[in-house]
Amino acid sequence: MIQRKQTLFLLAITVLGILLFFLPFQETTLSNDLGIYKLSFMGGCGPAIYNGNDIYPKMLNFLVIILSVLTIFLFKKRTLQYKLSNFLALLNVFITGLFFLLTYIKEELIVETHFTFGAFLPIISAIFALLAAHFIKKDEQLVRNSDRIR
Repeated sequence: MIQRKQTLFLLAITVLGILLFFLPFQETTLSNDLGIYKLSFMGGCGPAIYNGNDIYPKMLNFLVIILSVLTIFLFKKRTLQYKLSNFLALLNVFITGLFFLLTYIKEELIVETHFTFGAFLPIISAIFALLAAHFIKKDEQLVRNSDRIR
């Protein structure tokens, strides 16, 4: 059912989740070196300055990718698809919150941290999930109204 609007939004959530693995989400300046290191889930350019603090957003992002693909194929169960779409929006908000929360856990070498465009991709993904949930709800209301007419 690729022609449905909500399927396209869920597919966009999947693409944004995959992009988040490769795009840097943070630029960090270290005190011992004047270089700026860009960090992503796949690793940073430069030394590894995190001791695994990004594992939680990484796991949540992987869960978002899996759930969005699963939700695409649940087109016959619209109520479950609606609930999963809202849950995807919530998970994306948690990912964004974890990005900002983990900046407060600093090591001795980190002087300052700036967020890049990759840190805000989950917010765009959450908006797409809410739009998908809106169109799923409209489809469910259309089906219920047509059943009532019969």
